[in-house]
Amino acid sequence: MANGSELTESLNRIAKILAGLLLKDIEDGDQRQKIKRLKQCGFDNVEIAKMLGTTANTVGVAVHSLKKLRKKKPSKK
Repeated sequence: MANGSELTESLNRIAKILAGLLLKDIEDGDQRQKIKRLKQCGFDNVEIAKMLGTTANTVGVAVHSLKKLRKKKPSKK
């Protein structure tokens, strides 16, 4: 039976595999779209930065600009 740390390690490995598949699906998308999708999956800025080979600050700026864009769009009714 696996202990807590082995289970956590396995879950982290699965998360990385799924993130890789997700990024492959949006391979043609720009970095901001990848960040948006990974953020929706629950990854934090540091994790996203590691996956995309950038800094957590860059991810944070992209997330902030995405939030601003979302607020500017009029809601559809």
